[in-house]
Amino acid sequence: MSIYVGQYSDRLLLFGPDGVYGTAGIRDSAASIGTWSLYGLSEDPWVFELLFHAGLVIAVLVMLGVGGRALLAVHWVLIWSLYMANPGLMDGGDALASTATCFLLLTRCYSAFTVRRIRSEPVGVIASVCNNTGLLLLVTQVVVVYLMAGLYKVQGQLWQDGIALYYILSVPEFFLPGVTPFVLQSDWVLVIGAYATVLASVFFPVLVLFRQGRPLAVAVMLTFHLAIAVLMGLTSFALVMAAYDLLFVNHHVVRLHRRAALLRRALAGCREETVDERPVESTATLAGEHRRRVELAFCASRQRAVRKGCSGRVGKYHQGTRGDRCDDGASA
Repeated sequence: MSIYVGQYSDRLLLFGPDGVYGTAGIRDSAASIGTWSLYGLSEDPWVFELLFHAGLVIAVLVMLGVGGRALLAVHWVLIWSLYMANPGLMDGGDALASTATCFLLLTRCYSAFTVRRIRSEPVGVIASVCNNTGLLLLVTQVVVVYLMAGLYKVQGQLWQDGIALYYILSVPEFFLPGVTPFVLQSDWVLVIGAYATVLASVFFPVLVLFRQGRPLAVAVMLTFHLAIAVLMGLTSFALVMAAYDLLFVNHHVVRLHRRAALLRRALAGCREETVDERPVESTATLAGEHRRRVELAFCASRQRAVRKGCSGRVGKYHQGTRGDRCDDGASA
């Protein structure tokens, strides 16, 4: 979605039938590398507008978790066609995003996040195997990317000297006014950043093997990609890699969510106890009043029975005895 929105105003120039490549250029470029693009099928502007806006809408729906695997497959076709309409515009995140979409077709990603109500349904063996396979393919790809990138950097003399970032940030396309000059003037920042980049890339595959090391590895790489997005302007690439990194802390996120739910329930229970204290006391008071009324009613009925059915000393004795008891109880 960031690609569609970021290039929206210049879409005709970058991807249109009369743009940089043109329809014939898109078709020839895709055929030269053995692939295809829907943007090379027609030279009519309305076809281009239809494809571009359909891709934007579907990208938003996929992000919101709507449509399931069918819409995700359509999204992959449209985003790949957009990539191939101008390959020179891509920043490396395009290949990762396209392969990630293919792998996500195997997973149950829509059961984890969606704006719709999630229904709990039993998961079969085949669905579990496909989900785990897709997840394994995703994490394997990002591990290989980091490992190969780190090993290539280790072999470079500029990275060994710690001055590679200086030359990278000196490229005009990566220049950020107000920030880049400040970074270039700080030699120690450039050296630390260069060595930290190499070490983080090489040791990322090792840290993610252990559950305790995954939060640290992900935090370091998220910081690295945030710097790439800000200093170099490679926003799409940074977002794709950040999404890959977050796969490794799913367990930690679920555990934090459960703890938050337990804390929320505990706080709700405390509030209920505080609210219910007064009703409990009132109920006890009402129960005592009811019990006394029952005793008084029993005493009155007993007195009436004694007056009607008894006579002489026995009747007077029982009447006075029970009456005294009832009067004492009533006064109490």
